[in-house]
Amino acid sequence: MTPRPPRNRLTGPVTEFQRKAEKSYTDPVSQIWIRAAELYGLRVVRTDDAYASYDGKGTLLIAKDVHLDPDDSLAQMILHELCHAAVAGAGAKQELDWGLSNEDGRDLVSEQACHRLQAYLARRHGLRQFFAVTTDHRPYWDALPIDPLAPEDDPAVTRARSALQFVRSTELGRILDDALTATRAIAQIAKRHAPSRSLWSTVTPLHASGFPLHEDANVHCGECAWHFTAGKKKPVQRCRQTRSGGRSAVSIESDAQGCERFEAKFDEGECASCGACCREGFHLVMVGKNEAITKRHLDLLVPDGRGFHVPRPGGVCVALKGTGSRGAPYRCSLYAVRPRSCRDFAVQSDACLTARRRVALSR
Repeated sequence: MTPRPPRNRLTGPVTEFQRKAEKSYTDPVSQIWIRAAELYGLRVVRTDDAYASYDGKGTLLIAKDVHLDPDDSLAQMILHELCHAAVAGAGAKQELDWGLSNEDGRDLVSEQACHRLQAYLARRHGLRQFFAVTTDHRPYWDALPIDPLAPEDDPAVTRARSALQFVRSTELGRILDDALTATRAIAQIAKRHAPSRSLWSTVTPLHASGFPLHEDANVHCGECAWHFTAGKKKPVQRCRQTRSGGRSAVSIESDAQGCERFEAKFDEGECASCGACCREGFHLVMVGKNEAITKRHLDLLVPDGRGFHVPRPGGVCVALKGTGSRGAPYRCSLYAVRPRSCRDFAVQSDACLTARRRVALSR
């Protein structure tokens, strides 16, 4: 009787063949953020000697997993350091630790600005809790408002807003957005299979528009000024906020929970405190040669190659009176003979909402 070959309870029969592993496993989210760092010109090195440090020469040192908190990750650490780079601004990559020092409170505002920027960027993808900072800075993070870029009088907010402009105007913006988008794609799948104690369970849903949901679950899209119905034969409810780059507005049902950009519907009564269309919302109001205002107030108009236009010194129409306050509401002093373009201007139309956005009354 031929004896059986010895067996290994984990691998089966032992043979002389030894498999050589040609590939190694890496955490997909870690890989996403290692690549994000590389695209920004940084090399990530794991170490036992530092929690997080940047050498000013392109090497980002991050502690090995054994030194991180259980609810932390390499991805969060890299995102945090990239936000530090954004707060520091141009030239930061040539500075040791982005020019910051944690030995005293000198750079506390910069640290807080980094947290606010990180919370803002992560929230756009439903990852605010997933990418929350840990260590002794966590209480500050947890106390941040829903809008981490408020209030305006906080110096950390001012610096975070400047950092956001830096992000949007440089390659870092695209790098961060791509990495956050890829992370969310994985997170949505992982959440479906993760236990409640897992960090993956903290990923929050987004509105169909792609924006974070409104904090009030009782706010609905049908009550929003940006919600409209398109089409006559087959009416479809859509959201104007989702138009960009030539794309059509996304279909949004009226009973859906609103997003963070929700703005209650309004009527002509809003004009007294708005005045956006008569202020910096638009640059020019053309006037036809045969209009009433041309015949009665030609001295107020400015001729140009196409006819006339109403001047706007400092961006404000010469006919606009008031400050928008209760005691001095915005009013048109030439309302009875206002140009046709003003007469045809519809409240809560695309043009109206565009003007409000340009003067920061809408997001």
